Amino acid sequence: MEYPDIGELVIVKVKKILPFGAILSLEEYEGREAFVHISEVFSGWVRNIRDHVKEGQVTVGKVIAVDRTKHQVDLSFKRASEADKKRKTQLFQSGKRARKMLEVTAVKLKVPLPAAMQEAAAPLEAAYGDLWSAFESLSKDEPLKVVLSKAWEEALRETAKREIKPKRVQMRGLLTLKSYASDGLVKIKTVLAELQKQSFDDATFEMHYVSAPAYLITVDAETYKYAEKVLTQLGRVVEEKAKGADFESSLEIQKA
Repeated sequence: MEYPDIGELVIVKVKKILPFGAILSLEEYEGREAFVHISEVFSGWVRNIRDHVKEGQVTVGKVIAVDRTKHQVDLSFKRASEADKKRKTQLFQSGKRARKMLEVTAVKLKVPLPAAMQEAAAPLEAAYGDLWSAFESLSKDEPLKVVLSKAWEEALRETAKREIKPKRVQMRGLLTLKSYASDGLVKIKTVLAELQKQSFDDATFEMHYVSAPAYLITVDAETYKYAEKVLTQLGRVVEEKAKGADFESSLEIQKA
């Protein structure tokens, strides 16, 4: 059985709590256990370890010592930052999901799981670093970085597209329109009508009246960069249509 490396972040489950520490199971290393000393549980003084650790709790620890001859792994909770814990937990969960997606695909192809690991998982992990990243790439219809059989590639791509939906983001812009002309209301309606005619690839937008002279534009897109591009383009349309000394316009962009 393998051991984690010193400095590695690992997912652990608390098995038993002792007065001076806790025994943990290493969730990514089947059959392996680890130990966290009470002094490594929390950054401050720990009067009672049970105030910070509960049996059955799943958390993230940082490996600080490994003794293969004694089959001992020592961890620290306090040396893993909250950002480290969040990132590691996300990677662990996405890894479990990717493994399940592989199993589903293997069943569809009627391939035993051990063979699926060798034929698909191993080469994908070697090329992408982890199986989830490979599935994400496939879901976006990107070309594979590794050669697989046609059957495997088509089945994996189908699974990825079905299970991984494109992430969407929203960005808002506060549009201000003022006209001092006698027919100002008509001019404002003309500008707004021109905005409604605009269309964009892979993005949609909605416009709502807030209160005179403000209108809220909400853009839905795949990335903040593209959403900002859409809002900028809408701002240019406003500037073009609202030209004149009797018109004032502005568009303030911010994330939703």
